[in-house]
Order: sequence, then structure tokens, then C-alpha cells
Amino acid sequence: MQTLIALFKAYRSLFAQVLILCQLFVFSPALSEPFNHQLWNDLLTKHVHWVVPKQESRVDYANFNRPALQRYLNTIASVSQQQFYAWTKDQQLAFLINAYNAYTIAYVLSAYPKLDSIKDLGSWFRSPWQKQRFMLFGEKVSLDHIEHDLIRPHYNNPHIHVALVCAALSCPPLQSYAFSGDHLKEQLDLAFREFLRSDKNRYQAERQELYLSSIFKWYNEDFGNDLNNYLSNYAADFKASPEQIRKANIRYLKYDWSLNDLALH
Repeated sequence: MQTLIALFKAYRSLFAQVLILCQLFVFSPALSEPFNHQLWNDLLTKHVHWVVPKQESRVDYANFNRPALQRYLNTIASVSQQQFYAWTKDQQLAFLINAYNAYTIAYVLSAYPKLDSIKDLGSWFRSPWQKQRFMLFGEKVSLDHIEHDLIRPHYNNPHIHVALVCAALSCPPLQSYAFSGDHLKEQLDLAFREFLRSDKNRYQAERQELYLSSIFKWYNEDFGNDLNNYLSNYAADFKASPEQIRKANIRYLKYDWSLNDLALH
């Protein structure tokens, strides 16, 4: 009798474990499926235009498909934290980057065309990036929350600063494709190198000076607090040697906050 009772308990325990596994796979589809960014990819392909190939892009805000954008934002808002944490790190980061950029576009469109800069959406008390107006994981959050609380502390990749786009002319260009968890490292590395080769960054050999976007000043700590050394790994993109970049005097360029609007530029 005791043997039968022990067998019954063992089978009951095994059944419970199988039931839990079934629930995970049946009720948490994100365990087997990454988030689908195809709608966002289609919007970017249609509405982001390269005025200087691989250097300068502009957004066609005037003709942006707002209903399609809202549908994409609704899918972002529907994701639970349980689903999010079931994804790989790269899938999580791609999701947050795409969410940040899509919410930024929607933010600009909320006042377009009656604004010259995203800064116009701020107030005396809060910058536009501090306003809590974007739904994520069941609560209203700010763009700053997505960048500084969710992305920067947990993913340790300084190249995200060329992927998160603030809708200004001096920002890195908004890419004409969605970021993907399957190709994220390659996408971020390529975007970073293209940004270094753009007019927003340059090395002048005769002066031994390295002119950089102010992004590198604002987020210096993310690059290890030794920017010269970090960028020496990308010396070829400045048409310089690693030694030249390590010894260069850094100068930061003035930031142009004008809207990256195709209709104005």
C-alpha cells in the first residue's frame, strides 16, 4: 500500500511539472516567437528618405501613415513583462530601440506641423523626454525611462546611441529599417561605423583634432570614459591611424535640434 501511495505521489509531481511546462509554451507564445516588427519596418522603408546615402536621413512626417503607426504602437503596448523577459537579450533590445523610435515619431506627429524641433514639446518643468505618455508593460513611461532605466543599465552596448533617434538634424540618422534581434549586433555595428564616417564626426590630421558629435560628450561613460582609446578601434573610419586617434584633441560639435523633416530640408 505504501508503495502505491509513493508511486501516486511521484506521478502526481511529474504531472504537475508537465502541466507547468505546457502552460509556459501554450500561454506564453513569446517563448517560441520573437516580436514581429514587420509593420514598423514597412513604415520606415516608406517614410524615411536618405538625402545623403548612409549619412543623412529625413522623415516624411507630412505623409506618415498614422493609422498604421498606431497599430504598431498598440502591439508594443500589448506586450507583457513576462513575454518580454522570455525573449533573448538581442530581441529585448531590438524591441526597446524600435519602441523608442516609434514613440518618438508619434510624439512629433502629435504636434506636427506646428513645431520646429522636438524640444518644442517640452515645458518649463519637463523636457519632452521626461514626459510620461507612452504605454509600455502596462504603465505610462517617458522616453528617458526607456533609454536610461531600461536600455543603458541592462544591455551594455554604447552603439545604441546611434540607434535611438531624437528627431533632430544632428542626431544619427533614423534607419530605413526596423532593428531585429536576429541581426542586431551587425545592424548596430554598421550604423555606428557609418555614423563615424559621416560629417557629424571627422578627424583633422593637420590640427591633430577629432571633431565629434556631442552625443559622445553626453554619454562618455558608456564608452568606458576613455573615448580616444575606444574610438582608436575605429580609426579607419576616420581615415586615421589608431595612434593618431589616441593622441587627438577632442572637440565637440554644436548640436542642431531642428526637426529632421523631409518637407523642410
